Amino acid sequence: MAMSTGSKVFLVVLLLLFGAVGGGLWWVNDQLTGEPGEGEPVQAEISRGASASEVGRFLEERDVIKNATAFRYMARTRDLDRQLQAGPYEFRTGMSVDEAIDILLAGPDLPDEIRFTVQEGLTVDLVLARLDEAFEQYSAEDFRAVLDERLQAGANGDGLLRLPDWVPPLQDIRARSEDVVEPYEGLLFPQTYAVFDDATPLDVLQEMVDLLDETVAAIPEDQRQAAEELGLDRYEVLTLASLVERETRVDAERPQVAGVIHNRMEEGMLLQIDATVLYARGEHTERVLTSDTEIDNAYNTYVYEGLPPTPISNMGRASIEAAFAPQDVPHLYYVVKAPECDGTHAFAETLDEHNANVRRFRESDACGNR
Repeated sequence: MAMSTGSKVFLVVLLLLFGAVGGGLWWVNDQLTGEPGEGEPVQAEISRGASASEVGRFLEERDVIKNATAFRYMARTRDLDRQLQAGPYEFRTGMSVDEAIDILLAGPDLPDEIRFTVQEGLTVDLVLARLDEAFEQYSAEDFRAVLDERLQAGANGDGLLRLPDWVPPLQDIRARSEDVVEPYEGLLFPQTYAVFDDATPLDVLQEMVDLLDETVAAIPEDQRQAAEELGLDRYEVLTLASLVERETRVDAERPQVAGVIHNRMEEGMLLQIDATVLYARGEHTERVLTSDTEIDNAYNTYVYEGLPPTPISNMGRASIEAAFAPQDVPHLYYVVKAPECDGTHAFAETLDEHNANVRRFRESDACGNR
């Protein structure tokens, strides 16, 4: 039986509809699939807060994917916006949408980390030796070269180590005394660090200096002003903090030790801190002999009044906080309590009281210390 004209029209429309749907499905599938072959590498740095739509447009512009709209819909299906992380990624041209999203969901292509710890109370030379141990690709000389370059430049600049503005010019520090051999003393903050293994010596040292600056900046303004009223700028307070760091390992005592140092300075007394003698000698010994205290060196606080020309080591947060906020104490003296062997001290107001403590604790030599 022959088809009516209306039936023929309906059949044609139906065939066209199926063709359009089939063609649409083919087009969608084509936009989602990639091209054969490996393609060319494309580096991308996804910024924090970027959306999947923004990433899709970026990838389409660089021929990584064919269609940003198709990418956006698939990204929504796979919840990419919620999981997208900032950082470096590597794509290739001609990828499928799913392949590109897989890379993004896997997270950024970050280098491996190197973790190392710089302890409190270390000199710059000991810090550089620690970095030498932590980094297979760099030596202590590589880190020293960064310090030397900044010293020669005389100021902050592109490609150079940036020092806080409260640190005096390095040449001025060196000019304070011929005994100053390390103008960077105290500026490399002790901490446990985690850096990418592609970090340069400049990157590593800059992070240490920046963390010191952040620590000092976190000191309350009233405490910084109080130090200035005592005639101490931030660098001098840092120097005092290094003395506190070397004098006691007990955090609870640090404000008290800082208070004693402040009291002796106000009284015009010699600080007579053994750690400065050891620094002047350039070597560590278990005992400081009477002959050591007579060394003619600007760091010897048995001979020279006031603070030494620079810090004598790096110092931790507790010592910095104590130096800015010394405890109001009546004491002028302290000595290690040898029998306890725990690093704590006996404090005294008078020399007679102090001498009695010395006889009681030091002469017992129970811990092998003077």
